[in-house]
Parts: sequence; C-alpha cells; structure tokens
Amino acid sequence: GWRVGGFMKKAIVILALLLLFGALGGGGYYLLQYGLPGGSQPAPPSIQTDMPPPDELPVPQLAGDAPLELGDAAASLQGFSRTVKAKRAQDLAWDDAQKNMLLYDNDAIRTFDGSSATIAFGQTDIVEVDQNALVVIKPRRSVGDEEEFALALLSPEFLEGLASKSEEEQKKAIAAEAETRQIRVRRSKGSTSKSRIALKALPDNSTAVTSLSGTRTLVGPSGSEVVLNEKMVTTINREGQVAKPRTLPGAPLLAAPKDGARFSSTRKAPQVEMVWKPVRNAEKYRVIVAHDRKFRKIFADESVRGTSFLARNVGSGTYYWRVRAQDRDGFTGTYSRVRSFRSLNDKTPPKLTILFPPEMFLSPGGQVQMKGKTERGARVKVNGQTVSVGADGVFTHLLTLKEGVNLVTIEASDAAGNFEYGRRVITYKGAKRSRAAGVSGGQ
Repeated sequence: GWRVGGFMKKAIVILALLLLFGALGGGGYYLLQYGLPGGSQPAPPSIQTDMPPPDELPVPQLAGDAPLELGDAAASLQGFSRTVKAKRAQDLAWDDAQKNMLLYDNDAIRTFDGSSATIAFGQTDIVEVDQNALVVIKPRRSVGDEEEFALALLSPEFLEGLASKSEEEQKKAIAAEAETRQIRVRRSKGSTSKSRIALKALPDNSTAVTSLSGTRTLVGPSGSEVVLNEKMVTTINREGQVAKPRTLPGAPLLAAPKDGARFSSTRKAPQVEMVWKPVRNAEKYRVIVAHDRKFRKIFADESVRGTSFLARNVGSGTYYWRVRAQDRDGFTGTYSRVRSFRSLNDKTPPKLTILFPPEMFLSPGGQVQMKGKTERGARVKVNGQTVSVGADGVFTHLLTLKEGVNLVTIEASDAAGNFEYGRRVITYKGAKRSRAAGVSGGQ
C-alpha cells in the first residue's frame, strides 16, 4: 500500500507541474528573458544601421544595343537581305544585324556576298549599301546653311586584310581606315526633299555613288565636291577625289510578252522568251525573273548582252520579270517596269463536241451547215480549213459536199499544242437521185 501511495503522489506532482507550464505558455518565455514585471529588464538586442547596402545589379545590356550615354542616334538600319552583321563602336565582336536597330556614331554595318543593307539617315535620306562592304556611321553636323550626314565605305580589299587580325586589331584598323574614307552628303537646311543613294565598293578600292532619286552635294575624303543629280553616278578614287558625275543608262522598255500573258506547253521543259528595246550606252542588261512580285524568290538572275532572254524549264505558275541596263564601266540604271506571265504545263486535249450533223448523216442537199463546240481559245479546222470560233467556243462551217460518201475530219487544238479530233460520214446521193427519192416518197 505504501508503494502505491508513493507512486500516486509522484504522479500528482508531475501532473501539477505540466499544468503550470501549460498555463504560463508564452509568458514563461517572457519571464525567462526579461524577469518579473517591475523588475530590472535587460536591454533588447540593438539593430545595426551602419551596414552597407547590397550592390546594385547592372542594367541589362542586350547584344547590339547602344549604351544610353551615346545620345541621339545618327541613323537606323531600315532593312537588309541575307547575311548582314553590325558592330557597336565600343564593342569588339560583330552581332547579327536587327531590322530598325538604331545606329550611333562610329557604329558599323557589314554586308557579305549576295547581301545588301538599307540605312535611313533621318526622314529624308536613304542609303543602299551593296554586297561585300563595310559602312561606318560618322557624326551628323550643320555647315552654314546646309545639313549633312557622313559615313565611310570600306572596300572588299580592306575587309580581306582584316581576316588575320585579332578583334582588337580589327577595331583599330577600321577606325583608322574610316577616317580616310569618309563621305559627306549635304542638303539645304530645312529642305524636305528626299534622296535615295546607292553605294558600291569597287574592286580597285574606289567607291561608286549613285543618286537613285533626289539631288545632293557630295563631298569626298579629300574635300572635293560635286552636285549629284537624280539618275547620275560618280566615283571616288583611292586618293579621295570625286569624279565628274555622268548620267546612268535609262530604264529598258519591255516589249514581249505582254503583261499577264499566258503560256501553255506540252513540253517537259517549257521555255518563255522575254524581249525589250535597246537602251542608249548600254553594254549589257541584267534580267531577273522571280516567283513573287517583290523578287525575293528568284527563278533566274542573268546578265545578257542582247535584248532578249530565253527562260528555260519554266514550270506551271506565275512569274514576274524586270530588266535594267549596264554601261561599259559596270554602272547600272534603274529597273524597268515589272511584268508578269503565267505558264501552264498542259497535256490535256481540248474538248470537242459535234452538234450537227449526226453520225452517218444522209444529206438532202449539196451543202451542210456543220456546228460544234470546243473549249475557249481553241482553234478548229474542218478538213484542214480553219474556221472561226466564238468566245463561247461554238463554231459553224458551211461544208460543200461531193456526190457519194463524204468523210469529214474536225480538228481542235489548244495553245499548248494538244489536239482532239472528231469525224463525220455524210452521204449525198446527188441532185437527180435526191429529187427522185423525194418524188417517189411523195407518191
């Protein structure tokens, strides 16, 4: 009994202590930390206020973007074709060009074989850069009553020399070359007239400058200047001298085929000949045929010395073509108007129906009015004689018969050269026998 009583006393004590701690709860933690109310309390832990703030993250910088401190853009890349690279003045590496990207002082645009770029300088001036060239954008400025934009066009010969250099060496070489190859284009201050200029780096390290539209004053690296009127071209030699401008060849006048013409052929490799009128001072012509009106999907791009071009292996579909002339020095004029033609590889013969006379016809007279129908645009012959066909494909022909059996052949052919044939056997017994038959029949 003592043992049981002692155990019960211990259990009661433990239970009492548990109840006490449960009642104190969070207050117990306060008593342990800060003592009883009214008593002395330890000071709360101090908060440090002199810690340095965390480092700010740098503003994200996309490849090809210009830093904000460069100020206003000097130009923008309006568009390009095929492979074109861009490089910021402060960068070493080249990035893929982006349409409508802003260009700042000493930024560079590089075109490669078969590519081109279009750069806009403000709202009034467009510069087209031909293949295998490097353009460096130079600062804009005002000169008296005129405003100008400037650039440097570096030649393929110079670009080949960069291949063996490091990126740092390339940057220095481009900057040095650009200072000696700078071209300035001026217009009257406040003028809203627009211009479109084409730049081409020539193999001899000279530069061809062509005014496709508008009039501008051109200043070369040596300071010599000329007025470049619309449809005129000049060159800037290695020494920076600007040559006297001359007029470009005119736009060719297209002769054949007519715009929207249709061609049908049964051949496995159809062909279409394009013809234009000669242009004064033209040495040769460039002919471009494409599957689309914007000439992005090229079917043929040829240089010819005559005034015609035979396109071979023309498959079914619509084609667009244009031509421009080139003089003895390789300068090209503007393109002709665009024409189109449609080609159809047709192996289906035209439909042919003989409406009259019926099969094995016995004619009461020496003539019979034949009538039939074929497809629109087809040609018809009756016994080798061409007959007219209406717009709806209906044809008629008055056929004179000989006495006896007449074998009549009808031939229909389409533009592709497909043929369809029909035949009729017509019997004519002659005038006397026909009248006798008519009298006996009447009795």
